[in-house]
Amino acid sequence: MTVEQLQESGLFEYKLKRSRRRKTVAIKVQQQSVTVYAPVGAAIEELEGWLVSKSGWINEQLYKQSQLLDTRQYLLKDNRVLVFDQPITLVYGTGTRCEWRLDNNQVQPTLQLNLSRRVKHQHAMYQSLIEAFLHEQLESYIEMRVQQYCIKMAEALPSSIRIHTYKRRWGSCNRRRALTFNLLLASAPHTIIDYVIVHELAHLKYLNHSAAFWQRVGEFYPEYKQATTWLKEHGAGLQWVIE
Repeated sequence: MTVEQLQESGLFEYKLKRSRRRKTVAIKVQQQSVTVYAPVGAAIEELEGWLVSKSGWINEQLYKQSQLLDTRQYLLKDNRVLVFDQPITLVYGTGTRCEWRLDNNQVQPTLQLNLSRRVKHQHAMYQSLIEAFLHEQLESYIEMRVQQYCIKMAEALPSSIRIHTYKRRWGSCNRRRALTFNLLLASAPHTIIDYVIVHELAHLKYLNHSAAFWQRVGEFYPEYKQATTWLKEHGAGLQWVIE
């Protein structure tokens, strides 16, 4: 038996789920919501005190999740998707399996999206296909350019390259030499993506934004100031589907 309640701790709102089978208390932070699992007999005052002691960790998780952006809110508003600053027309169809196919042999490139007839949630699957296409296009380009720039910069290759979706950053680099790039860059011009690549590769040597770091960026991407200005002016509007 589980009893669910909505509570307010004074720090944040959370769901409280009580169970007769549970012997301990646990927290789950997912999709910017907090859920507390507790035994039926646990007093609210004790739970509140325990939450206060965990508030630092909880707020950190909420902040991290606030950085993520649900990319799907941008999709399927029209029949065109913006890829590397160029529009591609979307064509919908059915097939034996769910897949996308890019046709560049036309004046206006098209992206064929086929769904299996067995798919129930078609809208969500179309969105997933578009995201998969964009992910592959961006990852392929970034991997190619990272190799080229590493040769120019006499830099060893990063330990890994990943694509995620963020709300407030275009890329990241950590001490393990792992690079991450924002999937929203798939709609940006190649020159802007190149700037973000050089920026993150420069972090492999300088994990800060010191004068030495910017000097290294400028050495291999002299127009970095124009690129940063472009991102400030147009970054918030980067989206894949043209209105």
